[in-house]
Amino acid sequence: MPAIDIPRTEHGVIRVFAISRPMATMARALKQQPKRALASALLGHDVMEDDFELFALSDLAGVGLPGYLSEGYDVDKDAVRADRARLDALDGYVLLVFSHVSDSAPITLHPDRDLTLIGTYAEPLAAHAAVPIAAEAAKRYSGPHSKSVAPERSRAGSVLTAAIAAVILALVWWSLR
Repeated sequence: MPAIDIPRTEHGVIRVFAISRPMATMARALKQQPKRALASALLGHDVMEDDFELFALSDLAGVGLPGYLSEGYDVDKDAVRADRARLDALDGYVLLVFSHVSDSAPITLHPDRDLTLIGTYAEPLAAHAAVPIAAEAAKRYSGPHSKSVAPERSRAGSVLTAAIAAVILALVWWSLR
């Protein structure tokens, strides 16, 4: 598979890869090493835990991969519908790679020959942008300025606490005799 460039400016994109390895081989590999190490090896690039998802499609029983993408990640249903036949035909393990894998710098993935890119899906952007609040009360440090004063402690409270503790210790000591 050719290299995949992910620019630093890319946000909200999910790449779905099929893994062409037997279920038993993948299960054994996941027992022998952490998911992060296996995903890094498959992608030819070091990834962090929150940069990917690696799982067996059997874990999605009743939901399926199309449902997981559209309901779990709010991927556009029309985009999923266009690839539904390919997504439903998958079995074994899949690897989802999120675009925030390149948050710190642009990266190039060098996928293993056992990976097949099934699709690239965009997560929806916010439907509207919030207008900044211009009110004076919304500005930082615009609230009333009051000096907080620690409450004064009384010696009577401390003496009472010490007396109660002494009584409890005496009762415990007496019961152990």
